[in-house]
Amino acid sequence: MAIRGILNTARSLGYWLRSQEVAANNLANVNSDAFKVDRITARQLPGETFPQAVQRTDLRQGTLRDTHRPLDLALDGNGFFVVDTPQGERLSRGGSLQIDPSGRITDSHGAPVLGEKGPIVAAGGSIEVHGDGSVLVDGALVGRLRVVQAPAEQLRKEGYGRFQAAVAPQVAADDSVNVRQGVIEEPNVDPLIGMVDLVAIQRAYAANLDALRSMDGVLGTVVNQVGRVD
Repeated sequence: MAIRGILNTARSLGYWLRSQEVAANNLANVNSDAFKVDRITARQLPGETFPQAVQRTDLRQGTLRDTHRPLDLALDGNGFFVVDTPQGERLSRGGSLQIDPSGRITDSHGAPVLGEKGPIVAAGGSIEVHGDGSVLVDGALVGRLRVVQAPAEQLRKEGYGRFQAAVAPQVAADDSVNVRQGVIEEPNVDPLIGMVDLVAIQRAYAANLDALRSMDGVLGTVVNQVGRVD
């Protein structure tokens, strides 16, 4: 019985340790544009004897904050921009974009933001972005941003606020998402709730650790004392 209790408590410690890592990462990204919070739940998966820690990403939209900077772009609705990276095309919710030396619109890490016909060159004048993703420079149309949609369960989070899609994303319906210029999407992380969660996780971890030490002591007594003949 003591050995089974030790094993179960050790699994609980692993769960709480993983939960702490996720909660800490969420709090570390409270200032990251369009960051999506991760959540951990314990779930009994098919074929598993014990519940497993399952991580999922909450894709709910964050608050949209006006910045009035022409290259700050955000999406109002369920959709993603497409960026070209060395690993292939990735999805992004936008942020503070920039113009690279060749005049292309890129994300803050230098990956070109793709239009319907590839990278968009928008150097040399006043940039205007319409709700449908059309990009105009000095009033002339230079391209239209690719805005796509993909099922949440088919997305895997990567660094730099990007997502990899397991299936080819579909072009977003015109009435389902709107491109906003001069706007930043804030992370959907609530710092107060995150701090409360982190404290609760640390207390649960400490309680399980105390229980593990107690059971270890009981097991030591059973092994070393019970049945010993003087």
